[in-house]
Amino acid sequence: MDENEKICYNGPVIRQADKARPAREEWDMQEREHPLAKWFGERKIVRLMLLAALLALGVIHVEFIINTVLLIWRVASPLIVGAALAYILEIIIKRLEKIMLPNSKKPWINKSRRGICILIATALLVSFIVLLIFTIIPGLTDAFTLLGRELPNYFTQVKAWLMDLSQPVPAVTEYIESLNLDWPKVQERVINWALNGVGNGALLSSTVTVIGMVTSEIANFLISFIFAIFLLGSKQQLNHQYRNLLHAVASERNSERVERVLSTANRCFSGFIVGQSVNGLILGILTWLGMRIFHMPYALMVGVLSGTTSLVPIIGGYIGAALGTFLVFTANPSLALWFLLFIVALQTVQGNVLYPRLVGSSVGIPSLWVLAAVSVGGGLGGIGGMIVAVPITATVYTLLHEWVHKKNREKQSQEAERP
Repeated sequence: MDENEKICYNGPVIRQADKARPAREEWDMQEREHPLAKWFGERKIVRLMLLAALLALGVIHVEFIINTVLLIWRVASPLIVGAALAYILEIIIKRLEKIMLPNSKKPWINKSRRGICILIATALLVSFIVLLIFTIIPGLTDAFTLLGRELPNYFTQVKAWLMDLSQPVPAVTEYIESLNLDWPKVQERVINWALNGVGNGALLSSTVTVIGMVTSEIANFLISFIFAIFLLGSKQQLNHQYRNLLHAVASERNSERVERVLSTANRCFSGFIVGQSVNGLILGILTWLGMRIFHMPYALMVGVLSGTTSLVPIIGGYIGAALGTFLVFTANPSLALWFLLFIVALQTVQGNVLYPRLVGSSVGIPSLWVLAAVSVGGGLGGIGGMIVAVPITATVYTLLHEWVHKKNREKQSQEAERP
């Protein structure tokens, strides 16, 4: 190849490089002139703008959002309650499956194990509900009947006690002695108020309303219960469909994030439910045993009440103590103070020894967060809101704690790589 051919051969290559170089320089200049191009390319600014727009719309239409949520709750409440029942039963079923021949190689045992565990868990839940109904309702009826019969005697005894205390002050003694209640008239007024209500026909209207409410609640509970059983029976199929849907609509990275959030929530909720249940069971047994030892009335009912009310964080113990003191007072006023001292001592030991080991380790949030969660949850959803707010707060706290630690590790690694 002569020199002219070399010039002709190399010429086009030089001209193509010369054409490509200005394009790259122009693109680099555009990137330098527009530093937000990278941000728009990664869609971070767009996401922030959408989030700000959604927050603004939420603040503007907050009343509409609340009404919509309440409407959805009213319509779907049986299904939501059924899903909650299924979740609670699933915790029991998992523990039963670990007990009932988990290493068996017989096909019929492996196929029927879950169905048998569902039946046992359902029987345990129904037995607990029946125990509550047939223990608490008759006991409360007897307590109020006894209180109505013995209230005049209690008033006379309290009046005599106050007169003995006020003997140094004759004016107070005379005033207390002048206090006389016509108990037949008081009972007549209470009965007339209960029968007549605020006007004519109020009794019939109230009775129909109460019957309708009770019937509606029973029907909703049956729907929830049946829906929970169907969910438990279709767990594997629903789990498979959920994973297929998640991998279809989300990337692998986002799927892992969702799985991590759900796993953390499941760990916090299941740990809270198991810890609270065991704590309530122990408290109820100890309350019943102590009352039997000290020969106090209503031992079984007060034990069941104390164990059940302790499921509500923080205030549940106070509710159980107040109800128990009232019941003991109706039967024997002299034992009410001793019962109050006993239950306060028992709950102090339980709160400082048992609760941190059973619930604190599983939830893992400071007491201040628990108090805040109970306050906000109670304001939004009553007793149910108090119970649900603690594991939700624990989930958010755990995820935030992990995110902060991750960011700190990344920052430390970046600082270590710098010269």
